[in-house]
Amino acid sequence: MADKTENKLQSLFSKNGKADDSSLPEPEVDEDLGPCAAIAKNRWITALTIRNSKAPWVSFIYSYMGVRAEFEPTRFTVEFVSHDERYKVIVTGRNLGRLYNLILQARLEWIRVADRPGFADDGDSVIEKIEVVKVETKH
Repeated sequence: MADKTENKLQSLFSKNGKADDSSLPEPEVDEDLGPCAAIAKNRWITALTIRNSKAPWVSFIYSYMGVRAEFEPTRFTVEFVSHDERYKVIVTGRNLGRLYNLILQARLEWIRVADRPGFADDGDSVIEKIEVVKVETKH
């Protein structure tokens, strides 16, 4: 067993004694989602946080994401459901497809409304409004 471990350690080093990085995978390049969102790279996250500028931040645990979500070109809705509470997160803006997909994959760490939505480059995802609506259930 020691021989196998030693061989693996030796294979990590070149003849000059320095680490040989040629066999290591390339690190992921950070994907710029603009000022409205952040993707979770190489780490596990449990919640989507809405970073409100003038109110407390609100987080929703991804494991409580509902079974249904809706997407339109300028708006999407995702539901979070627990035993006794249900919330709809409604995001309005433009070029939202990538953000919608990342939320459904539980890969977005946070979202927020753009500071100056009219000044974003064409093609950038821009969030103009985020609403959190508590859905009242009928008993």
